[in-house]
Amino acid sequence: MSEYETILYERRGNVALITMNRPEVMNALEAPLARDLISAIREAAADQEIGAIVLTGTGKVFSAGGDLGRLMQGFELLEGRRYLKEGYVHLLELARVPKPVIAAVNGYAVGAGFSLAMLCDIILAADTAKFGQAFIKVGAVPDCGALYFLPRLVGLARAKELVFTGDNIDAVEAQRIGIANRVFPADKLLEEALQLGQQLAEGPAVALAQAKEILNKSFDLNLEEVMELEIYAQSLCFQTEDHKEGVLAFLEKRKPVFKGK
Repeated sequence: MSEYETILYERRGNVALITMNRPEVMNALEAPLARDLISAIREAAADQEIGAIVLTGTGKVFSAGGDLGRLMQGFELLEGRRYLKEGYVHLLELARVPKPVIAAVNGYAVGAGFSLAMLCDIILAADTAKFGQAFIKVGAVPDCGALYFLPRLVGLARAKELVFTGDNIDAVEAQRIGIANRVFPADKLLEEALQLGQQLAEGPAVALAQAKEILNKSFDLNLEEVMELEIYAQSLCFQTEDHKEGVLAFLEKRKPVFKGK
């Protein structure tokens, strides 16, 4: 396993646990962390023993978004564009990795930290977590994909309210409106996230990857286009050992043992 400067990378069973580890800047999503994060995502994606990824943060913060100290320095127009595009190129890989990614939101997920959580497939939150689109409070618009994911999760009107006010909401409200999938006591969050990660890691890898890719595209396609992708993906799954094992296990009334093949 590689060594990283801004994150901690561990294997927990068949799960890669990635912990953002810049508590001095509240896990600010600056270029060094983004680069380490995506390097770790690539490492997990290439590791055939890893079937799922859990992303969390150190301390009481998941990620507080951009580093305000850096933002205070200001940008020329083209410099600001380059600064953002560098981060975007990295973060897009998080949404596209062909393995399930769980955000274990242990504390504040605000600004780009909120966006980062939404780039993951499933959001589990500690009961102490807070979510907020804080951009408006510093005269900026949401970025890192927030304006794509947020209205898809909560609807347009509620997304506008969160964006226009910049107010934080707690974990219970985040679950109620569709941002967080589940909420757990803070001291149980990581355990629950790893348990779900292991459950997903033991699933049929090809089917999971195909389902994730189509789901991510589904809002931008019509019904016929989605069904065409389903036909392709299902035909591919029919060729896998995992499909055959799943059918056999169902007929034999036992739990399937998938091998990711």
